[in-house]
Amino acid sequence: MVSYNVISELIVNILRVLLIRKMMELFLPPVGEDRKKVGTGFVCYYLLTIVLSGVFNISVLYGICNYLGMVGLTLLYQGTWKKRIWVSLAVFVTDLACALAVYFVFSRNYFEQQQAVRTLLLLICVTLISHMTYPADSRELVFDKRQTCILIVVPAASVFILCVLLYGRYKGVAAMLICISILSINLGIFYLYHMMAENYRNLRENDIYRQQTSIYRNQLEVIMESQGRIRALRHDMKNHIMALQLLLQKKDLEEAHRYLGSMQDFMDNPSEYVVTGNESVDGLLNYKLQRANEMLDVVEARVNIPEKLMLHSFDLNVVLGNLLDNAMEAAVRTEEKELKIAMKLEKGILFIHIRNSCQGIADGRVECLETTKEDGPNHGIGLGNVRRIIEKYHGDMDLVCEDGCMETDIIMYINEL
Repeated sequence: MVSYNVISELIVNILRVLLIRKMMELFLPPVGEDRKKVGTGFVCYYLLTIVLSGVFNISVLYGICNYLGMVGLTLLYQGTWKKRIWVSLAVFVTDLACALAVYFVFSRNYFEQQQAVRTLLLLICVTLISHMTYPADSRELVFDKRQTCILIVVPAASVFILCVLLYGRYKGVAAMLICISILSINLGIFYLYHMMAENYRNLRENDIYRQQTSIYRNQLEVIMESQGRIRALRHDMKNHIMALQLLLQKKDLEEAHRYLGSMQDFMDNPSEYVVTGNESVDGLLNYKLQRANEMLDVVEARVNIPEKLMLHSFDLNVVLGNLLDNAMEAAVRTEEKELKIAMKLEKGILFIHIRNSCQGIADGRVECLETTKEDGPNHGIGLGNVRRIIEKYHGDMDLVCEDGCMETDIIMYINEL
């Protein structure tokens, strides 16, 4: 029969693996909604660690295999290799420091107790890390080289120190205190990541607010120009009416139509591409489409929405701003240089369709787009922000590339007034 100690070890290791999963999901976003695949990966990791702990116990070989297993787990999530290395290293050193802190206190005869206390210590660490309240978009945060070095050097040095400690002359309470100190230092690295994420969110929001200020300024200029045209037309209205009456008396209908067409052309504001009465939508689209017309050859917009829309202007800026910026950046690199957008609201459902020419993207459904900007670490996360806003309104987004054109379809459920 299976002994009680073996059963308790199996149960305790389940909790440990669940805690490791919790830590990873604080920093890495999932790939799609395939929870079954993620669960299978962690089950394999659990079985691997059970076998390894039985064969190698606490040793360098066990540590190497354990770390490689954690690197494999990061493949179940989205992220760059730099971030995967940091997350796997940070999780590994936290787990290893907990294990060695307990290992140096207990004798070899209390292996089961070691596992239980180790997992309890890991639970405390995960609880502390979870209470740092990382911003929702921190999991998409991408490090530049300097940030990566700062975050990787400390856990990497900690792993080296712990390995030296395992085979060094320090034992007992002294070794345990060193392990706890290393563990505390690495918890500080998680706090550093928290501060970086907060700083990133503040910079991102400030950037959006600056863009909104530019949008409102541009829309104000558009409105003032339109009002100026109306005032000018009104000022000369008596003369226009007299001219039209004279043409009608002569029965020169063709010239009268041309005269009315000239009046219409005079009234049209070339900077006013969208006129819905909704200040947020008009301002944003007029600002973006004005830029698009300067960069592209074909720009079309068909917008049919009411003046009142139960959609926060900040959310609208994130969704349309990111998508139109991405579309313009892709289209300007093509020969067609084409961008089209359509929006409409029907029965509380907002439909957004964006079509732009593109190159270098395989046909089919697109899950994630890589940024082409030189300062890539500061970009390429727009789609993640867009998806979160869409999920907030219980909507969905679909990106499909076909025949050199990217088509983005979005639906969002919005309460109508």
